[in-house]
Amino acid sequence: MLLDLHAHTSGISTCCRVPAPDIVATAKNNGIDGIVLTNHYGKYLFPNGDSEAFAHAYTEEYHYAKRCGEEIGCAVFYGIEITMGRYGGLHMLVYGVDEAFTIAHPLLCDLTMEELYRLAHEHDGIVVQPHPFRGGNRLQDPAFLDGVEVNCHPGYGNSFCREVAEFAKANRLILTCGGDYHADGYRAHCGMEIPDTITDTPALVTYLQNADLLTLHMQEPKDKELYRVTYERKTGRFHIESEAKTN
Repeated sequence: MLLDLHAHTSGISTCCRVPAPDIVATAKNNGIDGIVLTNHYGKYLFPNGDSEAFAHAYTEEYHYAKRCGEEIGCAVFYGIEITMGRYGGLHMLVYGVDEAFTIAHPLLCDLTMEELYRLAHEHDGIVVQPHPFRGGNRLQDPAFLDGVEVNCHPGYGNSFCREVAEFAKANRLILTCGGDYHADGYRAHCGMEIPDTITDTPALVTYLQNADLLTLHMQEPKDKELYRVTYERKTGRFHIESEAKTN
């Protein structure tokens, strides 16, 4: 199955323009079999500053999106995109943790990078840096990262696939791919090929950590051509080619 590892819904991510039913339908209609729902998690979203209320609303939105996906045959996995308050709004993705983790740690956005990395690992999760070159953002310390993302949002101008892959290669990190879909542009055809037997984020993380070969599908901004990226985690070798040449 093709899984987009970065998507949002308007029920939590106020910058997203459409609700969960539209998000899953758009993914499915664009040849994507499932999404990881990585809604934004930041203090600016807390209702009246209440972190616990927000954590509960956050997990409820996931369950709603999951039900919407089940109705049409689009898998929905749990994830978090944290706005790191100590780093000027830097975003970090966390995969592999569950809803209980979020409710138990409602102030995730107050952590340092090291604290987030250690906490995620204590709960069998991983930390991935999304869209590292967006708006002047830079790649973070790989000591506190498990992976880095090739991002296909149409508004970012460039996926920086080669630069991101080189960073992953140099630091033996996981390479992921996501559309960061907010319904504020076309729906990119992108994501990662995973076995159909994977049905939740703990299993996804196990796959990411152990697969010898990761296969990504990506679409450069404002480019109709689709690309396939293969990445060997152990050796760091990667290859990018047009999907038209592989079909």
